[in-house]
Amino acid sequence: MNSDIAGDVLVDVTRSEEAIRQTLNDTIFSLNEFKTEMDRLTYIDIDGGENGPLAMETSATILESKFKKLSIEPLTGYGSNAIYLSQLGIKTNSSGEYYLDEVVFSKTLENSPSSFMALKDANLSSSSETAIVSKSQFTNIPSGTYTVSQTDGAWTFGETELTQIDLDDGGSQFTYTTYPGLVVKTSERIPDSFEVYVGKSFSQKIIDLMDNALDLNSSLKRAEETYSSLTEDIEERLSKLEEREKLISSRYTEQFGSMEQSMSQFNSTKSLLENFVESWKKQK
Repeated sequence: MNSDIAGDVLVDVTRSEEAIRQTLNDTIFSLNEFKTEMDRLTYIDIDGGENGPLAMETSATILESKFKKLSIEPLTGYGSNAIYLSQLGIKTNSSGEYYLDEVVFSKTLENSPSSFMALKDANLSSSSETAIVSKSQFTNIPSGTYTVSQTDGAWTFGETELTQIDLDDGGSQFTYTTYPGLVVKTSERIPDSFEVYVGKSFSQKIIDLMDNALDLNSSLKRAEETYSSLTEDIEERLSKLEEREKLISSRYTEQFGSMEQSMSQFNSTKSLLENFVESWKKQK
């Protein structure tokens, strides 16, 4: 059986415990840092109005949900069995913070050190000692386990039909129209069925999640543009209201001045009338 970590992505499983531990600690730090920031942005203050800037924003809630899902879903394509972060020692406490379970970490390091490659390294390998798997850097294949087999003379790669070519050395070469750039070579002309493992690292999955979140067409980006437009619209309205306030203030100031002048005239007229009446009374 070919090693689950064979090929260009071969990992030295004898790497020091310190190096593996450092990778785990870096991963835990990044997970907690992202979680803290998402908690701050989406915080809902049920007692007051101190909500986070993205509280109840659908796109942010979806991103947070996808992030949580990544931390619990299996990492496939690293052999016949799936790998979970919890198996590597990465767990969460009652507050949802990530930490390293030393007991689980030590057990996995002793029994399955190659499992830790799923954190940082991609994998492309097979279960056959006579098969070599390679692909172009531009070939994107979903993570998982694919069976190469022949049924009624037709070769398949999982559910995908493939093309078989006889090689001069007596072996075979298999290519796939669905995944151009993926090539499997075997030393036998007609090999027995075998598995091909395609694994995407946890680190790469996190990077992809961030790239998608920041993509120009992402829901989060559209929300940002919406808020930006809304802010500009509010600022424009406030500017118009400010101008209107100035006009109204000027108008009322003018009206107040006229009224004040009128009142002075009324007072003056009243005094004249009073004086006239008093004078008239004296004449009688």
